[in-house]
Amino acid sequence: MLRVSRLGLKNWRNFADVDVAFGERLFLIGPNASGKSNLLDVFRFLRDVCRDGGGLQQAVQERGGVSKIRCLSARRDPAVEIEVDLTDSDSTVLDLRHGIRPAASRPSSGALDL
Repeated sequence: MLRVSRLGLKNWRNFADVDVAFGERLFLIGPNASGKSNLLDVFRFLRDVCRDGGGLQQAVQERGGVSKIRCLSARRDPAVEIEVDLTDSDSTVLDLRHGIRPAASRPSSGALDL
């Protein structure tokens, strides 16, 4: 069975740059408005991207557009990035990366245009 072993976020809501390693069990505690819900929303976002009838554009639109999910401090580098490491019972790691970059700042390699 796969489990999330690491989460990396760049410019996601109130997280300018964060990298979190997950153990077998995780408890989120903290004061109000510290980012607990925003951290959990990353997993809902990924679920929404993958579900039937969903997709990236719909998941972004359901959250009010890129400007609502992008960190307010993301001025120099406006890309929103999510990295997830999945580990199986044999400790094999699968690294998944996804990014959203505005069309004006994207390289010509075909980054998603939103």
